[in-house]
Amino acid sequence: MSYEDSEGPRRPGHRSAFLMGGLSVLALAAATALPSQAMGQTCLGAATAPGQFSVGGTLDLADDARGYGVQSQANPAGRMALGARLGVIDLDDADDNITTASGELAFQLAPRGALSLCPVVGVEHDFWDGEVGGVDLDYSRWAFPAALSLGTRLGGGNGSAVLLPSARVGVMHQRFSGSATAEPFQLRREEDRTDLFLDAGATVHLGPIYGQGGIRRIFEDDGETVFRFGAGFIF
Repeated sequence: MSYEDSEGPRRPGHRSAFLMGGLSVLALAAATALPSQAMGQTCLGAATAPGQFSVGGTLDLADDARGYGVQSQANPAGRMALGARLGVIDLDDADDNITTASGELAFQLAPRGALSLCPVVGVEHDFWDGEVGGVDLDYSRWAFPAALSLGTRLGGGNGSAVLLPSARVGVMHQRFSGSATAEPFQLRREEDRTDLFLDAGATVHLGPIYGQGGIRRIFEDDGETVFRFGAGFIF
């Protein structure tokens, strides 16, 4: 996650060693997976079964920021899976928080036993406004990720926990805009950029409870790795 210095507060960013390592671990897990059918939710690392949904809290950690939020994932009948997040980002060097919201949709291709392969698309929006030294500032970011995701299910026999590792690699188009206003003057700037990104992690599911952890990185010049955690309940 990153913001242009002249457009507002700086947001933490989301190289190939991460890609190869994450996908290698996932491939090994898939080779030893139990024959439990995987649906589209497996691509998102979601523990829901068809007809279920989950609600939980999230925590994101980076060098100069922390993110707090809530998330929900749903698994309608069929091959689709949905996810949504809403939260705030607390920046170390800013008094006001960034508000962030996102949604994603996965669609499973032809199933291969416990292995799930999905195209995943989404949308993200962050916005912030505040005042610094008598200057009104505002900032907005729209992002449109498109990726291919691989996931699988391990365990789950005799009431034991289920492990769902997943990883997605794709491209993310981002549009940044910001303005600085000190009447009667206003300075505005906009920028578009497209970068590769990686989102990888694992979810542990036991009964109605799940917990998850992972990393996210956008491979931009000033990007950094964000460590993501979550926990919640399945209904």
